[in-house]
Amino acid sequence: SVMQGTETWQFMDGEQIVTVRPQGRFKADNGTALVTAAIAGLGIAYLPEGLIHEHLASGTLVPVMTRHPIRPAGVFVVRPPGQHPARKIRILTEMLIECFGKAPDVVGTAPV
Repeated sequence: SVMQGTETWQFMDGEQIVTVRPQGRFKADNGTALVTAAIAGLGIAYLPEGLIHEHLASGTLVPVMTRHPIRPAGVFVVRPPGQHPARKIRILTEMLIECFGKAPDVVGTAPV
């Protein structure tokens, strides 16, 4: 499966980054399609935990490959320098901080 335009999955093995290129017949670049496919038993998917946390809590989906955590990643806002960003940029930045800054347990990525 493909998520966010990538065809490789990255995990940590101690301090080493391990890159895996999954093989299979089903590929999608839509999180909802990947969730549906994983629930249907079509294979494993590399998904943002925010998209699947309810399925994990209910047991509909289960984490796999837990011995190899996902490579840490960040969310960044890049904007032109200056003290007064445009209103739409300020609102987007505030929304991202609210979404990603307060719920680290649901913004990771996990294979399920």
